[in-house]
Amino acid sequence: MRHSARSPSPEDITRSARQGNTELTRALSAYLGTELTPREFMLADGTRVGVDGADGDRPTVLAQFSPLHGPLKSAQRNKVIADAFKLVWLRDRHFPDARALLVLGEPLAKLFGRGAWLPAAFAAHGITVVVADDQHRIRALDIST
Repeated sequence: MRHSARSPSPEDITRSARQGNTELTRALSAYLGTELTPREFMLADGTRVGVDGADGDRPTVLAQFSPLHGPLKSAQRNKVIADAFKLVWLRDRHFPDARALLVLGEPLAKLFGRGAWLPAAFAAHGITVVVADDQHRIRALDIST
């Protein structure tokens, strides 16, 4: 068995993770009625930022996936918050016409219960949250306050 001496780069890891969401990307595309693909944007200042789904060079949708299956841990909650921050920053600074959309697995929907600060913060920043089940069926999550 031959092993590569090179460790995978962050780009390889990110690309691999994004390619693993093909079925979810297709399901979200069908749900929204627009074709999404994983995208990496090179911004004018040289910053590179990737998203799990976008619909073009001047996107109207920017999506991140957290299709967690299993017990909810604080690290997953933190990833959802970081993903939301990235989407809002990317939208507000570079693609103001885009919709910021988070796709969560069922266990993560528990973070968005009534009266919690997280749904109020996401709603205030114009982040849409949808939930995908194990069969990639998608439903909107009402996070309005």
